[in-house]
Amino acid sequence: MAVSEGGHELLDRLRRGDKSVIEEIENLYGMELRAFCSRMVYNEALAEDIVQDVLMTCCRIEEDKAPRESLRGWLYKLTRNRSIDELRKMHPKARLSALQSSRDAWLNPVVPIDPFTTPAGKAVKRDRTRQVQMAIDAMEDDLREVVIMYFFQGLSRAEVSEAIGLTLSGTKARIAKSTRLLREKLRALNDSSL
Repeated sequence: MAVSEGGHELLDRLRRGDKSVIEEIENLYGMELRAFCSRMVYNEALAEDIVQDVLMTCCRIEEDKAPRESLRGWLYKLTRNRSIDELRKMHPKARLSALQSSRDAWLNPVVPIDPFTTPAGKAVKRDRTRQVQMAIDAMEDDLREVVIMYFFQGLSRAEVSEAIGLTLSGTKARIAKSTRLLREKLRALNDSSL
């Protein structure tokens, strides 16, 4: 998704030091940043704190440090980096226990359940959604974050590239690798359930 005209206008205002733009940035990107962050750190309260910290960074940004390309990509980069900082602070066992309770981070179903589907069909879709969630949660952080940003948050490859600090070709390679690994994991889950 390309930066909208509104995104360009917000970016210009942020560069000029207009602090009133922060509320508009929060209204436009806050919910999606919280969803992304919740899926990264598995804790809604912590995700809220991280997003608020990112918005405060926008308030304190100097004109020469403001993003040059995409406001959305820059916000995701800040959110990603703060999420990684928080994950590093956690003890590895805390990280594993967070993984066990990650269901809350996926409250909005990955695959919408069709209301006209039979109960058996709904059960199959819910099971498949759970398998996808488990496969994504089991991925390494650097692969999981690109899956979340690209497939679930709808960022363009360029925005993901800016957020993770890789070249566009490096980002495409990481997306391809994570997609391949996800496919393999899901195929293995399907084969084991036969």
